[in-house]
Amino acid sequence: MIDYAVFVEGTGSLRAQIEAVENWTPAITLAASRALNATADRTRTDSADAIRRQVNFPASYLNPSQGRLVVNRRASENSLEAIITGRRAATSLARFSTSGIPGKRGLSVAVKPGRNVDMPNSFLMKLRSGSSIDTKNNLGLAVRTKSGARPDRAYMPVRISDSLWLLYGPSVNQVFKTVRETVRPDAENFLAAEFQRLLDLDL
Repeated sequence: MIDYAVFVEGTGSLRAQIEAVENWTPAITLAASRALNATADRTRTDSADAIRRQVNFPASYLNPSQGRLVVNRRASENSLEAIITGRRAATSLARFSTSGIPGKRGLSVAVKPGRNVDMPNSFLMKLRSGSSIDTKNNLGLAVRTKSGARPDRAYMPVRISDSLWLLYGPSVNQVFKTVRETVRPDAENFLAAEFQRLLDLDL
């Protein structure tokens, strides 16, 4: 379920640093791999912060232990590459609900921080165990529509019966795509500085 990735490798000023090294040694390779991993960890955290500024995910939701935004591959002396990945599983809109009782109509949701939206025709419903949807307490947010029409302004709703639709919010993967260019410049600058710092320690 992990789809989108940001690759952290020897780019920009770091590539120039590497090309300037005349006598490449195992110690230099080790410094490069350590710099890459430090950059990946820092960039993962920066990405989580940027995602939460756009979408109302709790901080714990993007903790690395939850597996939704992780450094999926770490650099080594044999592979100077680190990869950050975001989970693409659909997020139930129920995860963003701020009020409501299962089975009763009338919910409020806050997908964007500080922006609460009333959804008077919506209700919470239990989903089947083992669903691939990213839920909270195994709940989905559903609406019934007249004549089975697609819900207005709904993001990729899924019909589960003639007039019943399940609604979703953005996945971590989708928001990650929108912030990657925001965090990239700082990642590249930090990578170059950290590589140089580690080189200097060995000199």
